[in-house]
Amino acid sequence: MQPISFCITAAKNEKDYVIGLLDSLIDNTKFKKHEVLILIDSDNQNQYEEFLEYRKDKPNIKIYKNEGDRIGYQRNISILFSHATNDVVVYLQADMVAGNKFDYYFLEALNKNKNAIITIARIEPPVHPESPEKITKSFGLTPEEFQYKEFIKFSKELQKENRPMIWGHFAPFGMYKETYFKTLGGFDTRFRCSREDSDFIIRIGATKLDALETWNAHVYHYTCVSSRGKDWYKNDNEKVKINNEWQTLADQEELKRFIRKWGFFGHHYLPKYNSSLIINIDSVPRFSILEAIEPYFEKIIINDQDVLTELYRKVNFNYYYYSNHRWGYDNNKWDEVKHRFNQSNNLKDRFELLQDYNKDNDIIIKTDMSELSKNFNAPITNQFIKQSNQIFNNLLKEDKNPRGSYNIGCFDIKIKELVDINQKHIEGSQYLFDTSKYLFK
Repeated sequence: MQPISFCITAAKNEKDYVIGLLDSLIDNTKFKKHEVLILIDSDNQNQYEEFLEYRKDKPNIKIYKNEGDRIGYQRNISILFSHATNDVVVYLQADMVAGNKFDYYFLEALNKNKNAIITIARIEPPVHPESPEKITKSFGLTPEEFQYKEFIKFSKELQKENRPMIWGHFAPFGMYKETYFKTLGGFDTRFRCSREDSDFIIRIGATKLDALETWNAHVYHYTCVSSRGKDWYKNDNEKVKINNEWQTLADQEELKRFIRKWGFFGHHYLPKYNSSLIINIDSVPRFSILEAIEPYFEKIIINDQDVLTELYRKVNFNYYYYSNHRWGYDNNKWDEVKHRFNQSNNLKDRFELLQDYNKDNDIIIKTDMSELSKNFNAPITNQFIKQSNQIFNNLLKEDKNPRGSYNIGCFDIKIKELVDINQKHIEGSQYLFDTSKYLFK
């Protein structure tokens, strides 16, 4: 059997989950043939000491304990994969349990699809809506109540079905280590609380890799313990409810971050064009509209300095505040650590005063605040804001030389040229970072 490096992240309140995952790997894989790397990002349960005791007779387990600021999911995976000694790597979240003959069925899928990222199917309790890429069935919500024997029985029955593989990507997943680093480079660390998976999926497709899900290799997933904490689903708990509200607001900002990068939200590559939106403040400025529009264009140009300053202040506050709260950072801490995250796009560069604008964007769009206010909820306005890049792409398909002036709803448009700027996000080397200081022992 080909050796695998199983890579696991551990955080607060996850000691029992990790132990349960390790137990399941021992039961359901040729464990001694493989390597297990555990990265303890944060700890409130003496996990390091517990795992050292656990591995006394298991030299194939290696551990790194983070003694500094939180590293984060987006960087953890690259750190783990870079220190893996085997050609094949599998990422597992702490709150998972491996199914029957887990390694056998994963390798079977990978060996049939070597140039692919193999997603491992999840079996989850009904705390999220059902969806086609997972099986909703409860075997317990915590390690203490987990029905292990019943789960393994179900696991074997599922494998007898031998369901065909489907397209898709999410955690847990595995691939050849070389594929991860040479083609994809890793996750984009501009995403700090969510949406990094969606970004990764787009780049998988853009680099012509396959993203396939195997049902025969599968895990039980308690769900969201890693990202939201223990008992996150108990909405009768006031502390949990407040925590979920913070997460929701942070997710909303991550979605805006995603749209600023790609021009849309989705999981399949689409082109984006270098556009500016000039807004003439000829009526009372409605900041809720301006904030909603901002992520969809490369630049926002405004003819009123006070409005521009206030809009940037609002957007900038939301840009970092909710994510920082989730990470426990104040402004000073964020200034100290932000160099560790992808800051390739300076938010301030997106905002400009009209009198200073040199019209250097490929597409220049103009509208008035009064027209936006009247027509913001009209379908044609909403469609143009959210789908302008698709509209421009369709125009390019119809006319190889689409230069000229156009009008759509309340927007006057001048196209100088159409060059897809999303291509700059595909090259994997921009997502690499130095992992040498993280030593697993």
